Amino acid sequence: MAQPQESEILIAQAQTNETIFTTQTPDQLNATDNTNYELGLKFQSFTAGQITAIRYWKASSETGSHIGRIWSSTGDILASVTFSNETDSGWQQQALSSPLSIQANTTYVVTVSVNQYFVVTDNNPLASSVVNGNLSTVADGNNGVNGNLGSFPTNSYQNSNYFRDIVFVASGPRPSNAIVLENQNTGTRDWQITNQASNEISGYAAATSVNKGDLLPIKVSLAQPGQFTIDVYRLGYYGGNGGRFILSSGSLNGITQPDCIITDSNTKLVECNWSTSYTLAVGSDWTSGLYIAKLTDASSGKQSQVWFVVRDDSSTSDVLFQSSFNTLLAYNNTGGYSLYPFNSVDQQPALKVSYDRPFSETTTQTGEFNNLLRWEYNMVRWLESQGYDVTYVTNVDVHSNSQLLQQHKVFLSVGHDEYWSDDQRNHVELARDAGVNLAFFSANSAYWRVRFENGSNGGINRVMVCYKNAATSAEPTNKFRSSLNNRPESALLGVMYIGDKDDVYGGFDFVVKNTNDPYYANTGLNDGDRLSQLVGFEWDAVNPNASPSGLVVLAESTLSSDLSASDLEGFPSTTDPRISNAVRYTAPSGAKVFATGSIQWVWGLDSDGVNRPREDDRAKQIAVNVLANMGAKPLTPSSFIVVPS
Repeated sequence: MAQPQESEILIAQAQTNETIFTTQTPDQLNATDNTNYELGLKFQSFTAGQITAIRYWKASSETGSHIGRIWSSTGDILASVTFSNETDSGWQQQALSSPLSIQANTTYVVTVSVNQYFVVTDNNPLASSVVNGNLSTVADGNNGVNGNLGSFPTNSYQNSNYFRDIVFVASGPRPSNAIVLENQNTGTRDWQITNQASNEISGYAAATSVNKGDLLPIKVSLAQPGQFTIDVYRLGYYGGNGGRFILSSGSLNGITQPDCIITDSNTKLVECNWSTSYTLAVGSDWTSGLYIAKLTDASSGKQSQVWFVVRDDSSTSDVLFQSSFNTLLAYNNTGGYSLYPFNSVDQQPALKVSYDRPFSETTTQTGEFNNLLRWEYNMVRWLESQGYDVTYVTNVDVHSNSQLLQQHKVFLSVGHDEYWSDDQRNHVELARDAGVNLAFFSANSAYWRVRFENGSNGGINRVMVCYKNAATSAEPTNKFRSSLNNRPESALLGVMYIGDKDDVYGGFDFVVKNTNDPYYANTGLNDGDRLSQLVGFEWDAVNPNASPSGLVVLAESTLSSDLSASDLEGFPSTTDPRISNAVRYTAPSGAKVFATGSIQWVWGLDSDGVNRPREDDRAKQIAVNVLANMGAKPLTPSSFIVVPS
């Protein structure tokens, strides 16, 4: 028998009546303003189904007839009923003449009229969601609505609860996926470093990613031989903890591995030829994701991390999240050299860098901007909190597998995605041209062209080559926009890198434009409105010299202070590098392409661990709109989110 895909997993539920309120009781049982009202409640269901009845709590002094109504979020009456055979007070319930079908993750409003007296709990009882079964109130800061009798109510006072409710029957089992199920596990913060190592303990994995069910060798070196442990965690949401404990190696015997050495003096390639300390058996039941192997030296208590991705090569998830391991490698200076002068010996950068080294970002260079936990972690938390159907890979996987993207609806680039191979660029463009949607919640993406070589020990694609200013026609590993390559990034993304301000937790405001665009639906934003500090530390801009047709500019934001750096190559000479753009376009294949034009835009979705948090519900609604337009919808959206139909 064929097994269901992850996206088809269902949680079985009994087909029973559900209500929003169960044991809650009003604080005020006989309130009055000496006037009549339409009092209501905004709500959603996690699954489609039918409303069979309307309920409300009647005040003891209230008299006269009462009409219950179900409204759409825009004020259309979908069903109504007049109550009969009411009791003097307490809960009243009236069946609809015929059940009303409603959609999942869609906001509706239930109201019941009042002639003079009503019950209420004020002081923000609906500021957070009330959840029961499939049903949830909407925590949009404007619930517990009131208005003129018989009219659609839009006013709210202190998110008050007037105890309006429904009786609901789900039409089938509640949909789920591997991410929803995974995040029901108990989370922990123990994946975090609490006693940072410098050189006491370090390690690396034999591959950037591993398919579930396969083996991953991990290589560890201790400054002093002794005992150490490896604890493996998966990053996710997990109720806000950000990670889940998977397994521990137990106590292992550790050695001091040979020094990492320059194996090619012409290119300053540094490689470590370490023996395997532990072979991680990745379970076939593990969920694809970003993983951390936390290393702890028993004698000193010092800790470092090994980062890797668990893939699911059979997955057809909605979203394919590409982790930018190439960028992490480019800035890694273990052994003395990276691709940059600023952290290389004598300011002399390497032309080749190896994955067969610990990431210096996990040991001696923890302040480096480019870190797995800087931007990608926040996007993972938000995606998984919302129940998106997502699996994970690295740049190396996209480089190696031409068909990988075409198993999914959306390709996702996040944060700082600077280094791409020519094959990776080709594979992403082929996917777009085959109808796969591209979402760049990143900036400075596809900037440097690289190529891969095998490592000295035979490892496949373990050495990344980028000659930059030393590039030639025979070795064209420099900027994609250069005359050697003539493939400006903007031809793919719609924007390309133009400027940066080297303040990792700084930034400037994202200023919206063309807010009549569907990507701004349900945000309440108007042209010129700002989302605070979502642009930085590097940003992109529209390049009129190489723009896709039909490009829509969604934001135009301007840095008000001095830049740290800029690159105007390929832009018109009058271009202002202080301006950043967010854009979208539709490719001839019908594929949607979206780019935030900012590395740190994801902090508007989740700011865990971010200095100066900047989460913004409007940014979250934009992201939902973008992904829904690309065919990916959340199964557990926040209650204030409106999921486009």
